[in-house]
Amino acid sequence: MGQDRRMLTASAIRCLSAADAPRLADLMTAYRRAMSGPAEAMTPEQATPLIERAVSDPDLLLLGADHGGALAGFALAFDLPEIISGSRAGQLDDLFVMPEARGSGLARALIGQLTEIGTARGWTHLRWLVPQDNLTAQRLYQSIADPAPWDSFRIELSQRRSI
Repeated sequence: MGQDRRMLTASAIRCLSAADAPRLADLMTAYRRAMSGPAEAMTPEQATPLIERAVSDPDLLLLGADHGGALAGFALAFDLPEIISGSRAGQLDDLFVMPEARGSGLARALIGQLTEIGTARGWTHLRWLVPQDNLTAQRLYQSIADPAPWDSFRIELSQRRSI
């Protein structure tokens, strides 16, 4: 049964096009709010350049996940040089599925599609970050991936301290 669900949702994963800008803007707004980002709504005019760049830049991957006849999730990833191996790796930067579509296998299918792309491109691995308090996402990721052997740090540039 799980295999069938993965096959069904995998067929719902696709690259986004300009026609997806209004719905992507809605998804980006929901994602920002879920991540405690700015509350103002994203617009299709803000989503369009991201889609256009993904269409023209093979190192930027923007995938959408359809569910119930509508775009219900997205993944933004990068194809990057990987110095340690001398090869390339994938960096999943953002992944979001609307609450009403969670549990449908879309997040798993988005990551599955990225691993297929990465395998075809010769990536050594696909890596991503997950908020420490997102236990639902962590459970999914623990079922499909191994924990990375490093910690994550960031510098808030708007509040930058001396280095």
